[in-house]
Order: sequence, then C-alpha cells, then structure tokens
Amino acid sequence: MEIIIQKQQTVNLDEIKIDFVRDLFHEKKIIARVQGLPQGVLLWGGEEAYNEAGNWTNESAHARLLEVLASSEVPWAF
Repeated sequence: MEIIIQKQQTVNLDEIKIDFVRDLFHEKKIIARVQGLPQGVLLWGGEEAYNEAGNWTNESAHARLLEVLASSEVPWAF
C-alpha cells in the first residue's frame, strides 16, 4: 500500500555543489550536505555499502551523489 504523506517538491539546481561530506563511522553512514537541498543525502548506508565505499574521495562522493539524485527516491539523511 502506498501512502503519500507529503506533496512532491521540485528543486532546480544549475550545479550540484557539496557543502560537506560527513562520515558517521559508528552508524556506518556517509552523508552529503548539498547547496540548495533542505537536508542531507545518504550516500552510503549500512555495513556492506559503507565498507564498499572504503576510502572515499571528494570525487567518488560527488559521483555517488549524482547517482543517488538520479534515482526515483532520494535517500534523505535524518
């Protein structure tokens, strides 16, 4: 069953700029804060994905962000 609890919101960004990336190693999450978005985006989460990210770089984080933003549902970091 699909329940919509909030209307769709659209944001147009001319350029995707990361303000910062935070590595939450105790929680096995890596999140990015992006200029123009209301909250952080989960780049890698869970032990398997976190380990797969390994020694991520700014370039790999940006590439992952573009991949995540292109998906049908953006995994917001709470």
